Amino acid sequence: MEKKPIVPDWKDPTPKEEQLNRVLLERTSGKVHTLIGRLVNDQELNLYHSYANVVSVRRLGYNDHGPVHARITTYNALKILRLLHDGGIQTSLESESVGDFEKSQVAVALGCFLHDTGMGVTRDQHEWHSINLIDPYIVSYLEWLYPDDLASRVVLRSMAHEIIVGHMAHTKIHSVEAGVVLVADGTDMTKGRSLIPFNLQLDPEVGDMHRYSANTISRVEINKGQNKPVRISIHMDNATGLFQIEEVLMTKVKASPIIKHLEIEAKIDNQEPRMYLK
Repeated sequence: MEKKPIVPDWKDPTPKEEQLNRVLLERTSGKVHTLIGRLVNDQELNLYHSYANVVSVRRLGYNDHGPVHARITTYNALKILRLLHDGGIQTSLESESVGDFEKSQVAVALGCFLHDTGMGVTRDQHEWHSINLIDPYIVSYLEWLYPDDLASRVVLRSMAHEIIVGHMAHTKIHSVEAGVVLVADGTDMTKGRSLIPFNLQLDPEVGDMHRYSANTISRVEINKGQNKPVRISIHMDNATGLFQIEEVLMTKVKASPIIKHLEIEAKIDNQEPRMYLK
């Protein structure tokens, strides 16, 4: 009898999730910290994420779109937003005088953390399914964070929707906040994201190139740029990883309002870095 791969219970939190929870909480403050603390411990939201991963990985053979992906992209999005802020770039809420930087962080954290829940319905147009499934949670969380500020709740709900529907680059977005999440979503491309599909795979499938490409990427670093506020450095074992940059990350970057503030480089072993944006 053929031995089947051992698959963890889809409902159980993993050590990686718990580690990322700690990192997110350690590196946030104020209302953003309060929000993250409740999001990462919300059992029902975790189940939405976990089931989205069942559909994405086990049913469709795609990379991780579950709890770990939600946490990594949220961390990366908040880091990119902070680097832009430190570089003197205002968020859309700031430049339009409808909110401060903390509210922009709240919108990014809320929208990014929830952006892939619709994968539990289907891959096609899953961003819109995310809105349908998760909007009641957006409303509830904003009422909890801003009980006496209806105007902020309206603005942040709208922006969370823009973030979610825009993360696939199928719908044009215009805010800095949504642009940050669009890019951050593309930065989760390291080996770990393709590990479960590789362990489960028995036959060649449609998503293979994405998995093989991601499996060559050792790490992604997000730091202050040399000439621009943000530099994204992708380290990889061989050139197969360039597919992940060119077909996934750069597709999102080109659709993002923050493209002019980014430097993007690929580093292959000891070769000279390949610059995509500088």
